[in-house]
Amino acid sequence: MARGSVPLVFQDRPWWLDVLLRGPGVYSSKRARVIITLVIAAGAAATAYSGWIHLYLWGKQFGYRDIPTIGPLFLLQGIVCILMALVTIVTRRVVVLIVTGGMLIASFCALIIAVEVGLFGWQDSWSAQYALTALYDEIAGAALLLGAAVALAWKPRTGRNGSRSQATQGHRAVGGSWVAGS
Repeated sequence: MARGSVPLVFQDRPWWLDVLLRGPGVYSSKRARVIITLVIAAGAAATAYSGWIHLYLWGKQFGYRDIPTIGPLFLLQGIVCILMALVTIVTRRVVVLIVTGGMLIASFCALIIAVEVGLFGWQDSWSAQYALTALYDEIAGAALLLGAAVALAWKPRTGRNGSRSQATQGHRAVGGSWVAGS
């Protein structure tokens, strides 16, 4: 493959794997790539903020660290959210958007359960500091990330003239090197 040419895609790779590995580069328009990247960045920022909230509440001042099971989960949630926010903004791939969005959904579902019925023998309150902020942040972050994932997953890889791009047609791997097919 010549330097600077379009990266080739494995012809034998399953379609769903190509979809999961898509990023903003599937859009031929620079404007579309910038918009989808900004949506992903906003979702990653919401994820990082959720992590910050969990770490802040875990801190000694609020006592979440002293609650059995919940305390370690708050610490883990805070660390994982910040790491996933970084992975999300760096990779910008559909699979990472789905995983991070799913993590935010699980987090706000856990908050709703903890407030409404209790979780691991402990019941939280909507009046607790950052409870509603975390809920709204996690809903917004999940919506942004999953919306971006849907936009990337359903965007067909086409060139400027509407035909399939060179990256998705007529190439196959033979003995570890790429050859053009007919």
